This record gives sequence, C-alpha cells and structure tokens, in this order.
Amino acid sequence: MPDPHSQGDVDRRRFLKLSAATAAAAGVAASLDHAAPIASAAPGAPNAAVVVDDFDRPDTLYHGDGWESLNPGYWSIVGKAMRRRLVNIGDRARNTGFPYHYETHQKGGHGEMPRDYDPSLPHGSIYRRDWRLTGNYSITAAFTVRSDVPARREGDDPKWAMYQPGYGEMGLAIGARSQFDSYGKINQAWRVVYSDDGRFGVYPAGGKKSGLKPEVADAPKLAPGDKATITIDVTGGNAQNADLAATLTVGEGATAKTVRVELKNVKRAQATDGWFGLTAQGLLDFECNTLTLDPGANMRLNVALNECHNCYALGHTLRQNRDGRWTVQFVSMFRNDGRRAEVRIADAPTPNGGWASVPVAGAGDIINNEFRRNTALIDAVLPASPAEKTLYYTVWKDGVDVTADPRLGTDAVGPGTGNVGDVPADGAYVGRLPQLRAPYKLCGLSCHAINANVADPSGQGRPSGNDGSFYVRDQPTYEAYKHLDAYDFQVMLWEDDVWYMELVIYPPSTDDAYKIVNTSISGPTSRWQCMRHWNIVNPGDHDHGMDDVKGPEQLVIRNRGDLGQDPAYMVRNFQIVSHLSRGRVNPSGKDNPKRWCAWKMPDRDFTLAVCDSRLWRTSQDTAIWDDEGWGFDKTIYSRKDPTRALLGEEQHAWLTQLIRTDSSPLICLTGVNGMHTIWTGGGKYSNTTDQFAERDRVAADYAGWVSAGADRIIELLGSRDGVVSVYGDVHNGSIMRNTKHRLYECSFGPIGRSGGRGVIDGFGPRMKDVDGRELDMIALYHAQYGSPTLEKRTGPFYWNFLEMAFDPRGDDPKIGLRVRNMVDPPTLEPRGGGKVDDTAANTGRPITCRLPKVTTLKGADVLITTMDGAPIRGGRTDAAGVLGVAGLVDVEPGTRVIVTAFVGEAAHAEVVTTTKPA
Repeated sequence: MPDPHSQGDVDRRRFLKLSAATAAAAGVAASLDHAAPIASAAPGAPNAAVVVDDFDRPDTLYHGDGWESLNPGYWSIVGKAMRRRLVNIGDRARNTGFPYHYETHQKGGHGEMPRDYDPSLPHGSIYRRDWRLTGNYSITAAFTVRSDVPARREGDDPKWAMYQPGYGEMGLAIGARSQFDSYGKINQAWRVVYSDDGRFGVYPAGGKKSGLKPEVADAPKLAPGDKATITIDVTGGNAQNADLAATLTVGEGATAKTVRVELKNVKRAQATDGWFGLTAQGLLDFECNTLTLDPGANMRLNVALNECHNCYALGHTLRQNRDGRWTVQFVSMFRNDGRRAEVRIADAPTPNGGWASVPVAGAGDIINNEFRRNTALIDAVLPASPAEKTLYYTVWKDGVDVTADPRLGTDAVGPGTGNVGDVPADGAYVGRLPQLRAPYKLCGLSCHAINANVADPSGQGRPSGNDGSFYVRDQPTYEAYKHLDAYDFQVMLWEDDVWYMELVIYPPSTDDAYKIVNTSISGPTSRWQCMRHWNIVNPGDHDHGMDDVKGPEQLVIRNRGDLGQDPAYMVRNFQIVSHLSRGRVNPSGKDNPKRWCAWKMPDRDFTLAVCDSRLWRTSQDTAIWDDEGWGFDKTIYSRKDPTRALLGEEQHAWLTQLIRTDSSPLICLTGVNGMHTIWTGGGKYSNTTDQFAERDRVAADYAGWVSAGADRIIELLGSRDGVVSVYGDVHNGSIMRNTKHRLYECSFGPIGRSGGRGVIDGFGPRMKDVDGRELDMIALYHAQYGSPTLEKRTGPFYWNFLEMAFDPRGDDPKIGLRVRNMVDPPTLEPRGGGKVDDTAANTGRPITCRLPKVTTLKGADVLITTMDGAPIRGGRTDAAGVLGVAGLVDVEPGTRVIVTAFVGEAAHAEVVTTTKPA
C-alpha cells in the first residue's frame, strides 16, 4: 500500500504506521475536535472569533468529529495539521471499466474499449458540521505547502490533468448546500483557492455552466515550506446580496505578500450562505494548520453523532458448539479511532444491575488497514439458545457503551431527522436478536441507495436541507418502515445492491468507500433495522464498485492492470464486501470468493440458503473464435448453449447436495437473480428493438440469461417440496409460480432507487417467459404497474420489501409471501394484486412414489438415499419419531431406499420400499 502522504509509490510502512497511530488515538476527546475553549462558542449562542480547529490531536486517518465529507480519504491528521492525502488504494479507478458495459452502453457496441484513461481526481472538499453560515462572516485558514508536485509514476501520461500546472489547488469552500458537495457532485459550493501555477481566485459553483466568471489574480508561487493564509470576508447590509473579498497572504511580517480579489453584489443564497470548509485538488501537497471563524450573528449548531456506525449479527454464522453454547459473529463499524470493541448480551433490554454488570460476550480489535476503516469482528457467546428467547445486546468501544444513536434526538442536526419510521425518537435503543422459532418471518430488502430526494406526502416537495443532508437521505420517503415492528420480522435479508458502492462516486480511497457503505446502511433507520434483527447480507454487482460485475471478466479485471480499470480499486472493494457480508478477517481480493452458505435455524426446521449467481458464471460474451474465421456471427456462443454454467461447478454441487440432504421442511434460497426471463433488456443500451437481445447488457445481468444454468437450478429446486427462491436486483416487486415445477420465485425492491425493469410482451396472470416456461404471475409491483394485468399503479411510490413467512410446524408446512410498500402496516392489503398463502405439499413437482410410514428416532434429522448411498432427500421426524416426508420426486414405485435417522450421538437406519402415490 502506498503512503497516503508520499509523492509517489514509496513503501507502505509509513501508511501502516499512520494506521497504528489511528488506533493509538483512541480516547482523544472528540466532541468537536480541539476548538479553542471560548465561552461564547457554545452551541446556540452568537460568537466572537473562534478557532474552529487547531488540529491538536494525534496522527490519524480520521479527520475529526467536527468534519464531514463525501471524500474523507482526501485528508488525515498528521503533525497536528489537516494534511492533504495524495495517494490511496483505489485512487485510479475508472468511471466504468467493465468491457460489456462499455460495449452496449457507452459506445453502442462500436469498436474496442480504450484502455487508456486519465485517472486525475476532481476537487474534494471537507466541511464543518457545526457551522452553517448566513449573513456576514469572516474565515481565515493558515496553510503550509509541504512538497513539490511529485514525479510522475512509471507509465503515467504527462498529459494527464493532475500533471498540468494549475490543476493542484488548496483553499476554502463556502456556500455549500450539502456537506457532501465534493468530487463534482452537487456543485453548489464556491471555491476560494490558490492553484499551483501561481494563481489565486474565487471560483463560482458550477464552473462555466453557472454563467459567472471567476475572479482570479496572479500570486506568488509557493514552494515547499512556504506558509500562507487565506481569508474570506463576507460583508454588506443587503439581505439578498453581499460583497465577497478573498485575501491570500504569503509569509509573515514585513516581507509578507498579499493578493486580494473582490466580487461585488453577489447573491448570498447562491454564493455565501451554507456550509464551509477546506477544499483541494490535484497533487499539491499541503496542510491546514488552523481554521478561524468570525461568525457574525451565526450560532454554532448542536451536532449529534453516533460513535458506533453499526453493529449487526450475521445470521449465517450462528453455531452451536460442541459444549452446547451458541455463538454468532457481529460486524461492527465505528466513526473514529479505537482499540477494542465488545458486545454484551442479555435476555432483557434493561438487565438487573444495568448493562455494565453484564459480562462481555465477545470482543474484537478495531482495525484499520487497506480494506478496513475502524471495523471489528466480534465472535460472541450467547447466554441462551436463540430458539428459547429473544436476546438483547449493547456495543462497547474502549469501555464505553456506544449503542445509542444520538442523531435521532429532537434538537440534533444531522441526516435522517424527521425521516424515520418505527425508530425510537431519541435513538436510545439496544440491539435485539429476535427469538428464532417458527413461524419464521423474513424481510427481503434490495436496491438501497444514497438518495438525493425524499418523497413528501404533504406535497411540499423536497426538504429544505437545513440539516445539510438533503442530497443524502437515510430513506427515500418519510415514515419509511413506520410499521416494521408490527410485522414481527426476525431476519433482515439484504439482497443485491445493498449499498451501491459506485452510484454516487467511484470511491478513490478506503475511507470514501466506507463513507458510501455507512451512508447507505448505517443511517438512523437502516442502522436500527440491522441492530434489531438477525441479518443476511448478500451484496450484488454495484456493491463491488462497478455495474455488471460478473463472470470471468470480473476476475481477470482484478488481476491485470492493462484492461482499462484499476485492479487495486476492484481488489479493495471485493475485500470490503467479503469482510462486511461474510465476516472474513483477511479475504483475498484477487481469488474468486466462495461466499455461498446456508443458515439452518436452531430447531433445524427451516434453512436459508445463500447463493452467488454472478461471480462463478460463464462469460456473457456470445462471440467465440471471432479472430479465427467465426467473426461473421457474434452470437455463436448463445446464452442457451448447454455448456454454459450459472453457479460454477463447485457451487452447483454444493446447492445440489443441500437440496438433496437438508432436513428442513422449508428452504428459502436467495441470490439467484431472476431465473425466469420475464424482464426485458435495456434496449437502448444495445441499439436494438429486441426485448431480450443476447448482447444486451441488462438482459445479460439476469441469472436467466444463462438459460441452461437456470434450467438446471429450476429442475433441482423442483425436486422436493418446500423450496422458495427470492431475489433482489431488478427494482420490481413480484411473485410468480412455475407451473411445471410448482416453484415460487419472488423479487423485491427497490428500497431507495427506481428504474424497474420492463416487462416482456405477453406479460400477464398466465404467461410464458422468454424461454417458454409457463408461469402464474401472482403479484407485480412496478414503477408503472400495480398488478400482473398491468393496471396502472396508484398510491405511494413503489418502494417495497418482501414479507416472507415460513411455518414448518404441522403435517403440511405453510408458506406466506406478500409484497409490501415500505410505509404500509401489515393490516393493509398487500401490493401487486396478489399474495401467497400456500403449503409445502403444493410446491415442487408432484411425487412419483410414496414412502411407507417410518417411525424412528424422535426429533431427528433424516437422510434418504439410494441403496448405493446417493442422497435423494432430507427430512425430520416429529416428537413421536414419525418421518414427515410423504413421498419422493423422480423415484419410481417399488424402489428400495435407505432411511437413516440421527440425533446427537444416536443413529438408526432401515431399508424401505416405495409405493405408488395415491
């Protein structure tokens, strides 16, 4: 890893030293950094001049609690100054480097994708959280230039913008409407900057598009070690307009040189009212030593922050050890530096003696490295079986309880205020692990995203943004999940496009990547959802930092540096995904990850299986040997080619084994995004009117594009009863049933985006998909449509989740499936025009033989095999020892099979003969 403050590719030891310093900085007071202790600087009171930050704190990658930015990786604290960070892992990412995406979207399929590109980064800004300025004020920042523009790295093009004089900048940003105004996003902040070609000026927001000209003057060219101050004075008695003066002072005392530029009569609302902070661009290596504000009539804001971004239990890690104790892994993410994270678990939300008296259930080190920012993995021992009772937990950082979320306080200023649903208004909740006992209730969530808008049921439009977060909202609508607790969900299934790593920016640092992740899943409502339920996190393509991530293309692009994308960026993102979704300590970012897993409930009566239908599939390219005489036809390697694979050999073998051996009466499979081809391709992206063109990148994104692979999975899932497949990704809520295999397949989402996939011609209640499979469409909740009959959707925008209920109790286990709008109570009629209340007996292909009544060990897992040991079907016995499997699929009557029951240390096997079905 290169040093974040180096002039080039120097050794990584200095960065690791800085990471160690980050950990050592734990315990530093973080209320609002180290502002000078001026009495009048108290929140809510007018102020005289105040030192906003003197940066007097240990070296750390973290900028400090008083600051906010979309690009925290541009900055760090070094030598008691805010230092510009010039090199980061992933800082040479391309806006898109995926070849198929380029072919069908950017260039319409014409020509080879250029592999050379300019990775120069746009300006990055960081803002004070506690000052949103209006009226007249004055800001002064003291800077020091640290080094010359670094020499070009080997292979860099000297024509790149970063190497051009004038591209490097240091200075101040004012008038921002959002604290995320950075990296070319929003573009409403004005910049007052010195540039490394010896120029100083004021640059209006929006550049040339604004119609306003910058006011720029020549300035002394700064050399390493030079000190300079930039002062901004906003003056005038007019409420709408102001005079803006900016002064650059180089040096001190009698030898100081001053440059001043002025703009008269600028619009306050456009130029000077808003958040302020530091801004930088290019390779100018500098630091800010102090930041001072004369706020005029402005008052310092009360900024509430949560120390713990999130701490969620990964359900698939739940295990019962040989000693009988249950353990689970928590993934925790923290705002700032620390040494040790702990989880305490009790069987009550307010245990006797308080939470401090509850023993530590598990602990883990808080780590910063190439792919982690203040995260800890905590393996915790539960005080009881999760099947017996609901458990509660608190999160502790270096001995302090950091469970609560102060951002929800009524006087707080921060994202999410007034935008939460069922979350406690004061944020004073503890973590909860709901009892895992039938009926099992799951909530399917997909296509979350950072939101620029919020649906306002009052009709008054988007929020004013006075909390600085209108560009980035926790939820897309007010009162999202207002009634979530009424559903009694135990599990949140976060499936595909969980945090959209690259939707706003291609994050050029690990810090920026975690900013995107936490903004998406650690906002006030999402955090509450995570920490009040068990979780399965199964990210999709966007979560890895690039659209259409799948097939061998994603593997090779992580292992070669000459394919038009930064492999370090992709490697880092793959590591982040494996770390946050699977709890991996040191995952490889170059190997293809094996993330498939199965979570069997403690009573062993329900299984949630998680697959990956992206990373192990064959290439989406349909051309083969096109340079050896077959180039006349680009579709020879058709999507229907029987040699194509969807899950890869190892994962498909695993899933086959699971379906044929798992004893649970009910199984929910997730991660196979759209086996049935009912959604159209992108059309315009592939320059075709074909609704499902083979070389259309959107069509190729569905699992069903791999026709033979989807057929094999459908055939497998229909080989027993009680299996349901659910998925996200397509931005539509739907429930369908394959009539031949009697297999339910459901989609859900979006929960923050829109852009639902189009429906194919002939879509309706009884239909065939593109590949001729006969379907019953039970529900469709779409941006345009409200039912399978394609009636126009009415009511609130279609942000939705899937309500799932699996009840394995009784002779015929029950399945319930409903599409819900995120603002709906469970008493409301489900969305999409239909719902499912069915039993396991009506799922899977009809049995071809019956089993005689088998009575064996009580409460045992059972495996039914052929006489030579090949697995056919798993099952369970009840409290009387009676096997709950009535018959088998694709097995002839008169077949002898072995029935083996096992529980604890006991086992019993017998041979039985199948009979004709009734």
